[in-house]
Amino acid sequence: MLEEQKNIIEPLAIEFLNNALMLRYDICTCQICKDGMLSLILSKVTLEQQTVMPPEKAKYRREIAHAGLSAIEIVSKNPSHRLSEDRERSFRALLEQIFQDRGLDFRQYHEGVIKRKIAVRMHSHSLESYRDYGRLLTKKPEEFDKLLEELCINVSEFFRDKEVWITVRYLLENLVKQKKLKGDTSLRIWSAGCANGEEPYSLAIMLHEILKLEAQPFGLELVATDIDRKALRTACAGVYPKENVKNAEGRYLKNYFVMLDNGNYQLKNEIMGMVKFQYLDLIRDDIIKETDLIICRNVFIYFNRSLQEQLLRKFYNSLKAGGYLVMGKAETLLGELKEIFKEIDLNARIYQK
Repeated sequence: MLEEQKNIIEPLAIEFLNNALMLRYDICTCQICKDGMLSLILSKVTLEQQTVMPPEKAKYRREIAHAGLSAIEIVSKNPSHRLSEDRERSFRALLEQIFQDRGLDFRQYHEGVIKRKIAVRMHSHSLESYRDYGRLLTKKPEEFDKLLEELCINVSEFFRDKEVWITVRYLLENLVKQKKLKGDTSLRIWSAGCANGEEPYSLAIMLHEILKLEAQPFGLELVATDIDRKALRTACAGVYPKENVKNAEGRYLKNYFVMLDNGNYQLKNEIMGMVKFQYLDLIRDDIIKETDLIICRNVFIYFNRSLQEQLLRKFYNSLKAGGYLVMGKAETLLGELKEIFKEIDLNARIYQK
């Protein structure tokens, strides 16, 4: 590469590597490996002109990113020096330590997701290896609580994906009608992986409106579960920032929330009383049985394929005949489970047993 080209491309490549490797504790990021990655990038990206204007830098950044990801993979798999630590083994040992100390089994969760979340905590302590973080957990057990918060973090809000909730409302209305035709006035719903409670409370608001029109009272059991005890405490308090209720219709805000002096929104007791929150580990604990509807959105992304199939089978066994399962928009049924669940609405990810 000509010196003029190197002077323009190299700073952009170094910037990319610094950002891309900031939270990569699963590979060696020593200066020798970084230099190897940089050399590969510089050998792949060709400068078309000696002067690069700001708008043109975006083009080269894209090329550098493409070449950079390949360079990171190549060098990390074939380092030019002997590694001082088997990082994959250290990562597995860390997951085992978490399991043994706290009974939280993340060993079969989606590896990329778990590594990124652990990396956030390691970065906050300026640590460089999984072994170092394991030692920190032993020395400061309170770090377990902060790690669990990071591992279980789940962005949620009321009526998230509004178009899905239009379909869910239609589903709830039809479910109530089907129950009435059978002379059954009981309804059991499970919100699995409920995070801070926005999802089950959204269900409760819709069900409150639907069921208040029924002449005969329904026996509703709406159970919401999560592995994050702090999130469950937040859910039980029923107080949310304005950002979390931005998708709630005006009539919902008027009828079911009270705006507090600090701008937050407090759910009214009539809605809070409809939901029963409890701790439950979806993988290790017994399931909620005889359910009419399970809503579990944006939870499967944490699990590898084996655990996803295991969980889907649990949900299948939990549902009554004809019961419904609602998944996240980015999630889908796997393998033979496509055959035992009937697709009701692919866009909203609604399936029936």
